Amino acid sequence: MLKKIFTILCLLVAQSVIAQDNQRYLALVLVNIEEKPNDLGIKEIEKAHQLGFNAVNIAVLWDYVKVYRANTPNPWIQVDNQMKRAAELGMKIGLRIWIDGWCGDDRKNQWCSNFNPDEIMLNGDGKYDYAQSGPGKRSMTSFAANSSLVRLKTFTTEVIERYKKYQDNGDILYVSLATTGEQELGYPYGSTGIGTGLFDYSQPMKEAYRVWLRRKYCNDIAILRKAWGESYNNLKSFNEIEPKYSIYHELSFEGNDGQDWYKFRHFMLKRYNTEFIQTVKAVKTTRPFKIINDYGSVFDDLSTRRGTMAFQDLGEGTDGIKINDYLNYNHRFGMDLIRSNMPNKWVMNEAIIDRIASSQTESAVNSLESYQQIDQCFAHGAKLVAYFPGVSGKTPLELLESSPKYIDMIKRKWLDNKSPIQVQTKGKMSFKLSEFLFDGGCVGGAKRCKAITDWQNIANANGGMPIEVVMEEDFIKENNPICANSGINAEYDGILEKADCQGGYGWIVDKSNINKNVKYEVQLDGKVIKTGLADSLNPASQRYTGTARHGFAFKLSNISDGEHNLKIKIPESSYLIVNAKVNLSCKNAGKQTQITPITYCDECVDFNLYPNPAQERISLGFSLQDFKPVLVEIYDILGRRVYYSDTYGVGGSNDLEINTQSFGSGTYLVNVKIDQKYYQRKFVKK
Repeated sequence: MLKKIFTILCLLVAQSVIAQDNQRYLALVLVNIEEKPNDLGIKEIEKAHQLGFNAVNIAVLWDYVKVYRANTPNPWIQVDNQMKRAAELGMKIGLRIWIDGWCGDDRKNQWCSNFNPDEIMLNGDGKYDYAQSGPGKRSMTSFAANSSLVRLKTFTTEVIERYKKYQDNGDILYVSLATTGEQELGYPYGSTGIGTGLFDYSQPMKEAYRVWLRRKYCNDIAILRKAWGESYNNLKSFNEIEPKYSIYHELSFEGNDGQDWYKFRHFMLKRYNTEFIQTVKAVKTTRPFKIINDYGSVFDDLSTRRGTMAFQDLGEGTDGIKINDYLNYNHRFGMDLIRSNMPNKWVMNEAIIDRIASSQTESAVNSLESYQQIDQCFAHGAKLVAYFPGVSGKTPLELLESSPKYIDMIKRKWLDNKSPIQVQTKGKMSFKLSEFLFDGGCVGGAKRCKAITDWQNIANANGGMPIEVVMEEDFIKENNPICANSGINAEYDGILEKADCQGGYGWIVDKSNINKNVKYEVQLDGKVIKTGLADSLNPASQRYTGTARHGFAFKLSNISDGEHNLKIKIPESSYLIVNAKVNLSCKNAGKQTQITPITYCDECVDFNLYPNPAQERISLGFSLQDFKPVLVEIYDILGRRVYYSDTYGVGGSNDLEINTQSFGSGTYLVNVKIDQKYYQRKFVKK
């Protein structure tokens, strides 16, 4: 009898899981760009629930919490109230975390929510992104700027910790990251009046690009010149390189120089999004969060500027994808495209509701482009479609009150439909990302694009059935890595935290792939005595990944008395982590320990730091006989690293300028490695 009861319970649980897996959602979008009313969106949530919505997309804005409402009793109150009410009504929640900030309307005095102006994303013409969302204008600091990563990780952690109780209760459907003024993931694409130039050409992005190129081309400018062509024959240093730019944005990606710029932009966006994913996953909950990438689109002309066309690679580690197509786009093609290239993941879309039916009849509702979009997306495998109120002259609440038939038709046809979401396809096509890119995307979803033309021909032949549309992301692949075995294609960070005659420990992170464990080797007196993977738990590396499994530890056995040189390095690479070289003085089988750090030259006249005291900038002056690597680290009085630069100097006089505007007042220690020499200076920031 007990066995029979257990079997019945298992069947009921299985049926419940299947029902949940096949639940479709219609979500009301709340962008939350009004900073004043504490009860913002509550009536809209209640009305949406009454009409039949079963989900709501709630945006939480960094600058509203941290700038506008920072001095109010509860800066989070709008989102607190919305989350609470949606959960009470049993509606699922899509939580959108928005990281960018507001800029003043006066273009002569851009303060951008206290952002460092040197770090704000610029297009190729040196202009900010003046996107339309929110009061005034909005902007985003560079994905290459450390301040962007700090803001991302700090605010995301706050949001997730604050609302994780809803995740534990099963109320949150997914979380997503927004980086543009349109509350989407990607680079800004600009708006009316600033042209069509690409972002980001800020100073941090340029500097990071040069480091990336040095690693790709083995630190050899001659190899890069050969790869990029004769127009670069006069290039003497990586420091002279400027990212490719054309007012016709797709031309910025032509040639090997343009392809490198595309790959690097892709890499930086993916790295930033990976930091978000890891930060969300680092918060302990009883059930894991679902994480999706929420884009404007992945196949239109704007996608080439947003950097979102290679969405499959960008979606690594996520649970799905949502695109926000405009009404005249080919929604069936869009759903087929992302569904085919992200198998077994959630596929979502967003429809702007730009008008209401003239009468509440099925034929009137069917004639609306927004209804057709929602209907087509569900028919081609959408898990969720978002409803964005956008009727001119109508408040969101008024629009909802005018649309009972509209919502009822969607509810009856799709939300109450528990048939499998996974669709059956009929027909297959394929194309390459590079072809898509140089077609300029599919402008407005129009027929100009060959991919859509091919799709339409198959759809005409198969009666409009869903099609498998495979895109090869060739443009981001490195078929023949130039430095494949050199180990210098990655950015590393790490430190040897302790070392003595018995052993030591520390951590190493590959910043270009934080999910990868780094191989390291221990050298004693010039001989490799141990190799291993930095894959143990080390909280000091927490800022790179929630698991922090980038630690290493080693033991030294049978070490003789006397003086020894110890080194930790990455094999087949010249890279050394912080404190990687130590001198050990061992006596009595290593029972007595002494660690001598690298000796820095404090008085060397061949290296200068000025001005001191400093206000906005410091300069490091030195001369070289040839092209040499230069590593700069700056620490505050508490020993925290506040600046890092892995760059190069050129033959002759060098004047390396460092922006110190973001540094607080106080004393700082500068450690510099030039070739094999080490320098140390202190300076005071006023």
